[in-house]
Amino acid sequence: MDERIRVSIITPTYNHEGFIGQCVESVLAQTYTNWEQIIIDDGSTDRTEEIVRGYDDDRIRYIRQENKGIWCLGELYNNALKCSNGEFIAVLEGDDFWPAYKLERQIPAFLHTDVVMSWGKACLTNSFGKPILASPENVREYMNRSRNETLKKLLFCNPIPSPTVMCRKSALDLIGGFKQPEGLPYVDLPTWLDLCLVGDFLAIDDILGCYRRHGQQITATMKPSVNAGRGYAVKFFMQLPPDIKQSMGITVDDLLNHIDKVKSELLYQSGRAFLFEGKWSRAKGEFKEALRKGCPTTRMKAVAGLVCSYCRTDVEWLASITKEMRLDELT
Repeated sequence: MDERIRVSIITPTYNHEGFIGQCVESVLAQTYTNWEQIIIDDGSTDRTEEIVRGYDDDRIRYIRQENKGIWCLGELYNNALKCSNGEFIAVLEGDDFWPAYKLERQIPAFLHTDVVMSWGKACLTNSFGKPILASPENVREYMNRSRNETLKKLLFCNPIPSPTVMCRKSALDLIGGFKQPEGLPYVDLPTWLDLCLVGDFLAIDDILGCYRRHGQQITATMKPSVNAGRGYAVKFFMQLPPDIKQSMGITVDDLLNHIDKVKSELLYQSGRAFLFEGKWSRAKGEFKEALRKGCPTTRMKAVAGLVCSYCRTDVEWLASITKEMRLDELT
């Protein structure tokens, strides 16, 4: 492994005073040492800046801007990208962290010159960093796939956890940087789709990042913003060259049918989150919609949710039956 290769780590942050220390320390602990961490702060109002400036290491760069919010994430990421000096770009948000071997384990993936992105499993943790589960459970199904096969997978589902990602900077530059189309509160899916058209993705069956979930995220993570991403995937598919579409063996109707299934599941999950927060009326509305639109499994869960909303209790007992993560494990 050539230690002359520099990795630029992009760390967007906002009010992460409880987490940014572990984030930075996980980078300082890397067994591969040729890196720079660009921490770009979207106008935090807590002690985030004070904590970051407490680290005396020339490899850590802190940039502060006025708060622009989640709908300008693409601008935030691309501002950091412009400041980067590395051959590779890694992503680590301010409330996430890495295992110490992450960079050392991942850089050899790029010995294959056609590889533009490497990624792996993420360990989902609660707010204290306690491991809950690994996601995705089976990375092997994404290994040794052609670009078109990978693209097909991405159109239906984005399995790639951001804290595990490393990209060639030249590939990001080729597609014009990180993408955030209007109406999407994230950059990952649209960026991965564009990158998939210019090179190969290499999946690694190992934990390459730790993705933290904390209590204040529960409602936000259950909101159907993913649905907007599915709509974007349909538009992206429709604009692909005919030969690529034909090679994937799918149609717009296939994607639209999948979106309907995703919508109903998201409605159930949103209702579940409202139950957890004690918002009984809002939970009822979500479960009723899930019951109307869902597949048989989702409808069964929605019925249970409706009963719980009338009884004013949560539906977390169902998680152990359906093998879903309990929301109280996030706090």
